[in-house]
Amino acid sequence: MDSRDAATKLDDEKAGLCRACLFVRLVQTGRGSTFYLCRRSESDPRFARYPGLPVIHCPGFEPGPEQPPRETNDRP
Repeated sequence: MDSRDAATKLDDEKAGLCRACLFVRLVQTGRGSTFYLCRRSESDPRFARYPGLPVIHCPGFEPGPEQPPRETNDRP
């Protein structure tokens, strides 16, 4: 495991529920930062687009796949 993989794992652990949610999408910037995008926010204003982490309680949480999808973006 290289240092970037270790940093990603640490970020995942700090994300709380988001890391395992069906509605999360990981957004990585060109500078290597990772943000957790809540796709529920696209249709429901109760949910923050980028919630404060760690999320320990969320009424919209649904268990998802083991690894959330990632996308690369220059901006969060």
